Amino acid sequence: MVKKFNAAIASIVTGLVLVGILIAVLPTTSAGLIFNLQSTLNVTWANEMQEPLVPRGELRTLTLVIAHTVTRGALDEGLLVTLTGALIKIDISIIETPSWCTATISQGTLSVTVQPDKTSTVETTLSIQVANDAPAYDLGYIKIKATAARTSLIAGYENDFTLSFIPAYKALIRPSLPETNSKEIGPMDTAVFPIDIANLGNARTVVLLSVVSVPKDWVAVITSQLVLEEGAGSTGTAYLVIKPPKGFGYHDDQKTITISMQPVKADDYSIKGEITNETFLVQSRGFSTPGFETIIFLGAFAMVFLIVTYTQKRKK
Repeated sequence: MVKKFNAAIASIVTGLVLVGILIAVLPTTSAGLIFNLQSTLNVTWANEMQEPLVPRGELRTLTLVIAHTVTRGALDEGLLVTLTGALIKIDISIIETPSWCTATISQGTLSVTVQPDKTSTVETTLSIQVANDAPAYDLGYIKIKATAARTSLIAGYENDFTLSFIPAYKALIRPSLPETNSKEIGPMDTAVFPIDIANLGNARTVVLLSVVSVPKDWVAVITSQLVLEEGAGSTGTAYLVIKPPKGFGYHDDQKTITISMQPVKADDYSIKGEITNETFLVQSRGFSTPGFETIIFLGAFAMVFLIVTYTQKRKK
């Protein structure tokens, strides 16, 4: 019995020695015909991308998790045990991003150790930023290539992984005044100011306009809403109309009127941008004769009537 046990031990030791010699001597191309060990990789990122990514300025750093396992055939288990702790080089690179997105990987070359019946993980970071024209709440994709180098009798691996993210809505407008923000008018006149507004955001936008402050006895009315389509170059024009007081007498008044403009997402008014204020200066100068138009008209009519009557009497 003892002799049989010793013989079995000797056979096992001899087998391990032979396997070691094969690993050291046998070319990897030939070894692949005999053994069936294969690296596999999986690439994911942590929950940092659950929140939409705000365009223009936000640089988000994400954690990329690379999981490595070794697949094997039924006869490879003992061989895999002998490879425990072997280092496997892993390369990670970005091969495709949307035109409105930039992304970089902090460390593209990594390594893991072989762990039989276990998954080895290693991490790197990916920084991502999206531009103003990133389509709001549309899916964006980053394609990443992961490669595990061949190590001893473990075959290499290469695959592409597509990770998705969502750009947020960026409410951004650029108002401009094609004429001016100041005018001098008479007390009986009206000042009209056009306001051009460009959509710099990344979705269809509604601009809400309102008069914030107006002097006593002055009247100011503005276009309440302006719809701006998505895309660069989308503009619209709102109008501010101001009337000064026209009490009887001479006027020399100079007043300011302030308006506000706030962009909101066209299909969801709860998503709002910052409020922009604009101030306009109006000078009302001159005489005002409110109600005298009718008196002058009646006086002229009476004068004509008297002249006609006088002429007819002289003819008789």
